[in-house]
Amino acid sequence: MARMRWFIVGAAATAGAFIAAGRMRRRLGTHDALDLEQWDEPPAAVVPTPPRPATAFASYDAVPPADDDTQELRLRIDETRDRIRRRAQEQDAAEETDQTS
Repeated sequence: MARMRWFIVGAAATAGAFIAAGRMRRRLGTHDALDLEQWDEPPAAVVPTPPRPATAFASYDAVPPADDDTQELRLRIDETRDRIRRRAQEQDAAEETDQTS
């Protein structure tokens, strides 16, 4: 029964949204002045924020220095890529010789 109540509430909310959307679409479609309420308060003036000083960024390096573990890992990755590339080239060469035979 509780699920049925939530279903009815959801259906009512959906119907209300469709009705409101239809009214707004008709208003926008007529290209007339919309009868929307004006705000009681005038909009606040936009105050630009001052730019941040360049010295705040001067202390950061573009690339952080790599430690020994990172360099070793990168070297192992490069070696693995080279092995995969060599095996693929060897397989391609073996396939070409098999096709010509």
